[in-house]
Amino acid sequence: MSLFGEAHETFRARLRSHIEERLAPSADAWEAAATLPLSVFTDLGREGFLDASPECGRDFGYSVVLAEELPRSRMMGLALSVLAQATFFTPLLARLGTPEQKELFLAPSLRGEKIGALAVTEPTGGSDIVRAVRCAAEETGDGWLLRGEKKFITNGPIADFLLVLARTRPEPSAHSLSLFLVPADTPGFRVKESLRKIGMHTSPTGWLEFDGCPLPRSALLGKRNVGYFYVTQNLSQERLLGAASAVAAAQLVLESTIERLRARDAYGTTLSRLQAVRHRVSDVAADLEMARHFVRSVALGFRDGRQMGREICMIKFKVIELVQRAVEQCLQLNGGEGFLADNWIGRVYRDVRVLSLGGGVSELMKDLVAGYLRL
Repeated sequence: MSLFGEAHETFRARLRSHIEERLAPSADAWEAAATLPLSVFTDLGREGFLDASPECGRDFGYSVVLAEELPRSRMMGLALSVLAQATFFTPLLARLGTPEQKELFLAPSLRGEKIGALAVTEPTGGSDIVRAVRCAAEETGDGWLLRGEKKFITNGPIADFLLVLARTRPEPSAHSLSLFLVPADTPGFRVKESLRKIGMHTSPTGWLEFDGCPLPRSALLGKRNVGYFYVTQNLSQERLLGAASAVAAAQLVLESTIERLRARDAYGTTLSRLQAVRHRVSDVAADLEMARHFVRSVALGFRDGRQMGREICMIKFKVIELVQRAVEQCLQLNGGEGFLADNWIGRVYRDVRVLSLGGGVSELMKDLVAGYLRL
């Protein structure tokens, strides 16, 4: 079976048209201002592009299409924030939420009327979730009291509500963490800082503080002490879609670079006719073709319910390494133009650097693969 069918390609064509007409023209202005207008979400929601996950009624192929097309906005930060909205936390809400939770949080999220954020990472630790989480929810007579901090949270500064992973048992075990729904107007919650980053400027990233936030019993999402498993299951999807988006971005960079090489004069011909240049471009094209086939084949297995944990970990470090190298090679081929701050290729070069850090660092992924290999 194929990952994409006629319905997926219709969805792709509609989405591509929306991105190229409504988002890409604003890329330079939004990047310079390091901003992401909330209208981005409402417009995408109105067109039905934010419910592209299996939990929300569509198969995984739609999520891959969304990931592959968003880089056409020429803003990898926007791609990250929209993927976080559409494929990171809404599947958790759809799968685990009560009817009341879905009405209050999921439905407006799919319409783009409310922005959510998944808050897992903390100032003192990230990849080692079981031991890193210090943010704790203490049970009270009528609910919970949430205390702690979260850092590097995508969409945190603009979120209307958060899904917070908190400790509900003192011992550091996989069965000691739970997920909570926390509206941004909850007393005791504040955005401690909107973090400045070297890349992903159109994706707001927050350092969040929960200073004794009172939560009702209904704030618990899913079962108590099972939050770790909910989050790690979702991470596989996040890593796979992040790689699909990265490969698509690198492909756009390559296509733009080829256009420039065809137009740029050097040594009595164009750069595209020089053998050294042609060979370098061929290497990049081959790397991206292999990466795309790997990602899509694993996405097909993931869609069909096969265990793809090992392959997704491989993708998370190996495909991302290929993408980073490909974009770097293309920037070199663009010469001085590639180093200009307003050149979108330079922005992609800057943005993709985070992909070997977020969602699990490459070193962790390699160690996990070694475990699958019984080393």
